[in-house]
Amino acid sequence: MDEQKFNSIASTLKEREEVEEIFLLDTNGGIVFKSGEFELDAEEVKTLLQTWKNKEGAIIFKGIRFAVLKNDELQLAAKNIAQGKGNIAGSITSEGDYLVVKTKDEGMLLELSIAVNKIAWE
Repeated sequence: MDEQKFNSIASTLKEREEVEEIFLLDTNGGIVFKSGEFELDAEEVKTLLQTWKNKEGAIIFKGIRFAVLKNDELQLAAKNIAQGKGNIAGSITSEGDYLVVKTKDEGMLLELSIAVNKIAWE
């Protein structure tokens, strides 16, 4: 995915109040683009992607555990249930990259996951 398309996707997703961070990973877990000036640890996002690809039951992101609620060929939805620290929604893009969205603990996670997938494939 090129930067212009990523910025367009990020702009659309940021219209949702609950969205905090948006980033794009390549197939090896490298950070391609991010939507702002937030910290991402390269090793941590590689682990996040491996967890997603391996269909594990939980993701650790920024030291917070997110229970995986949905993980299929195209989408990911995970929620921090115990502490209310938010959600992670993801989609593989039409180019084969991995779009990841971190949100506040608001809104409908599965609805967001579907929206992220739809936007990633437009």
